[in-house]
Amino acid sequence: MMKKHISFLYLLILLVTGCEEIMDIRFEGDGQKTLVVEGQITSDTMAHQVVLSWTADYFKKPPRDMATGASLTITEGEKIIDLTEVYPGIYRTSPDVYGEAGKTYTLHINLPDGRDFEGTESLKYCTDFDSIAQSDNYNHGFGGFELYGYDLLFYGYEPEPVGDQYMFLLYFNDSLCTDTISEAVYASDEFINGGYIRDFTTHYIAEDEFIGDSMRVTLEMQSISMEYYEYLTGLMLETVWRGTPWDGPPANVPGNMNNGARGYFRAADVKRKTRIFYAMPRRGS
Repeated sequence: MMKKHISFLYLLILLVTGCEEIMDIRFEGDGQKTLVVEGQITSDTMAHQVVLSWTADYFKKPPRDMATGASLTITEGEKIIDLTEVYPGIYRTSPDVYGEAGKTYTLHINLPDGRDFEGTESLKYCTDFDSIAQSDNYNHGFGGFELYGYDLLFYGYEPEPVGDQYMFLLYFNDSLCTDTISEAVYASDEFINGGYIRDFTTHYIAEDEFIGDSMRVTLEMQSISMEYYEYLTGLMLETVWRGTPWDGPPANVPGNMNNGARGYFRAADVKRKTRIFYAMPRRGS
């Protein structure tokens, strides 16, 4: 009986390994380039920026190909704001431009080959918030793993009605440290509408990120549209939030640009609070 079991096992191994076939599959790009738009206008008075580039072959990853020589304007009603190309593919307004809550802005792009693209966004009012605070320096790790640092705590009222979305950015000594989408924090008021929010952790500041004995910490809160909130969610699902057996098939992230362009032109109202944070001894040490 033992010999029969061993013979059956050998046969099973032969069947499995015998089905192995080496396949040399080559993925070639189709050579087509699609315009990618990254732009915004906010309530800050500043030179607002729009970045234009082209898509590229995913498997070759060449240097970023910028879209140069385009003509750009942002319009609001009869008002026209011109943008100037300051670096290849990077276009900016004059430094005295600002957006106003309740108004709708449209980005117009005309490429040298005559193609036109547009994206439109309404600038939603962002409620102000009360303050920010610093937690104790405590261990955020678990299972014997030490990870000391601070929570940045948010305090403020979230107004009715439901339907507001926010993005939170973090500055150390007036320098933006959440400078990629994956580091930004964004949230909806679906479960907190109409209430006062206290001790809400927006960011974690690791002990080794602290600059000196003290530093200026600024929390920036921006109003964002539901469309941009969904765009951010889709972008994260296709990039950072991937790698599990339950991932869906890859797909293009829908933006608000027409005529097949990718990316998003957004409008945001901005509120900020600043506080001096101090280096503290570890809690319990």
